[in-house]
Amino acid sequence: MDLLPLEIVELILSSPNLSIKDVINFSSTCHYYRELISTNNTLWKQKFRDKWPDLTDLFDNNFNYYYQEIIYVHNLFRLTQQKLELMPSRFCKKYEISECELEEWTLLLNEKHENYWYLVTYLMDIVNTSATIESIDVVSLNTPGNKTQQYYASKVLRHIRQAHLLKEWLVFRSLSPKEQLLEIGATFVAQWCQPQLQITHKRISTKLDKIANAVKRKLKNIYPSHPIFSVPLEELNKWKRYNLDRNQWSPVECKQIMQVLKEVLFDDMRFTGNNVAYYMPQNSFINEVLDFKQGLPITLAIIYEAVARRLGLLCQPINFPAHFMLRFAEDCQDWYYIDVFNGGNIVRRGGCPHARTRMSDRSQIEYPVATAVQVVERMANNLEVSARQHTQVNGRVTRLRSSLELLKLVSPQDISALVSLARLYMLHSMDTRSLESFLLNQEFQVPEQAQRVVHMLRDYESHPSRSRTEQNSPVEAARRTPDLKFAVGMVMTHLALDYKCVIYDWDPECLASEDWQEQMHVDLLRFGAKQPFYNVLVEDGSHRYVAQENLQPTSDTGFLYLNDDVGRHFSHFFHTHYVPNANKEREYPQDKEVRLAFHAELVKYGL
Repeated sequence: MDLLPLEIVELILSSPNLSIKDVINFSSTCHYYRELISTNNTLWKQKFRDKWPDLTDLFDNNFNYYYQEIIYVHNLFRLTQQKLELMPSRFCKKYEISECELEEWTLLLNEKHENYWYLVTYLMDIVNTSATIESIDVVSLNTPGNKTQQYYASKVLRHIRQAHLLKEWLVFRSLSPKEQLLEIGATFVAQWCQPQLQITHKRISTKLDKIANAVKRKLKNIYPSHPIFSVPLEELNKWKRYNLDRNQWSPVECKQIMQVLKEVLFDDMRFTGNNVAYYMPQNSFINEVLDFKQGLPITLAIIYEAVARRLGLLCQPINFPAHFMLRFAEDCQDWYYIDVFNGGNIVRRGGCPHARTRMSDRSQIEYPVATAVQVVERMANNLEVSARQHTQVNGRVTRLRSSLELLKLVSPQDISALVSLARLYMLHSMDTRSLESFLLNQEFQVPEQAQRVVHMLRDYESHPSRSRTEQNSPVEAARRTPDLKFAVGMVMTHLALDYKCVIYDWDPECLASEDWQEQMHVDLLRFGAKQPFYNVLVEDGSHRYVAQENLQPTSDTGFLYLNDDVGRHFSHFFHTHYVPNANKEREYPQDKEVRLAFHAELVKYGL
């Protein structure tokens, strides 16, 4: 080895087949190589880029500390894993984790600018892994594919994303109106509500560029002499980066582009308004609408405006009370509306039912052009309505919380949204101190309203049931009774309603309130309330409380994998049943024998 030229050693170690760990192990073979390799910035730069290709833009070409940065990232990831391993014990009794309880992650995030990207990369790898676990026993939390690790990693990922986006929003609001692009606002909303996805404005912009290029190709075939084809690239990029203050073409030339733009978007690419599932949250996310070509009026209008701007057309957003359209003027005087939700139909000023408000004196007031901030506020309101009205139970609380917290950020004076957020926090036993602090630091038009909410939060926090000592107390092991037939982790079919569910908790007899028992007609059951009742997770995302006589074991999990809360209780699915995580196993230690007997019986009969 001593005879090998340094260049050959470096070439070998630069191979993508050798990991960072391999290179470090090699450097440990002798003092000479350790010194040589640790100071080789070119080598470590290559290793950094091989390991994290999406992070190559974090540093400029003059950065000379890649070895030290890799060591830092390694230690950060180890600390992240340690923190994740503590979360199941801390939060096993909580359905939602508050901002205050995740403050340590905010501190870690703020330690240095690059930490956001490092933490997101690490957590995304955990959340989106496709690894499976083949073990009938409880596995450690850091096992790839562990649903409990994925569950808490997704909670932290959401918190980190939104802590970062809060800063991004402040930057966006500080920009000049010329720089506040609608597409950036829409990307912000999509990022806030979909933390598990890697959504960037660069990727959104690239998709919008492709649509604009498709329009230009078709325009070239129909109107080859259009002046857009002689515009310098620098000017085209300027239209892409900044809002226009006027159209760049004559009225005739504008009409030609508008005609082709409509054909490409609505005839060729088949963008359309989603009337069938209007309240699906995906209709508000620009990444989803670009991929699936369906959306709300506001999202479709943002896409249309972004493409039109790239083509030199000025389309202005109009925020009607019951609709959202774009306003366009070919000659800066006579203008009309573009109804993007309905195939880009042209609506003249006098024919639009949403175009003006009639006052008591019958005068008419035109709606003003909406700012980018106002458009984002409208999108946040749409998402709140969507979360309340959408029938999909799975993740509904998280969706509602995200939309209300988004409203808190983009529309901090909306006291009704803040009241709704306060009630949601209290309903799910969350720490409300950060919301109280926010209310006290805001200047509201009616201060008394905010004070009433603060008093409500303080009463809630001081209630005996809010004792944090009690919430964090150790879980006592449950003792089975002879009447209990089933166990935690067993997959069941409801005999009357035919849905699939998994047991995560049980009571020897019904402990629900008398009102609930009366409402559910428990008295009509064969064994009434004097039989075991089970808390179950259902494949539609809900939690239910079911009598033993209504359940039957099965190995068919249906759509249970879609239930967001499976990971809160279970680490993985093993052939016939869900395996509890370590906390749940300690809570129900005697259930393992019942669960294994059920598994053995199904295997014996090949079911």
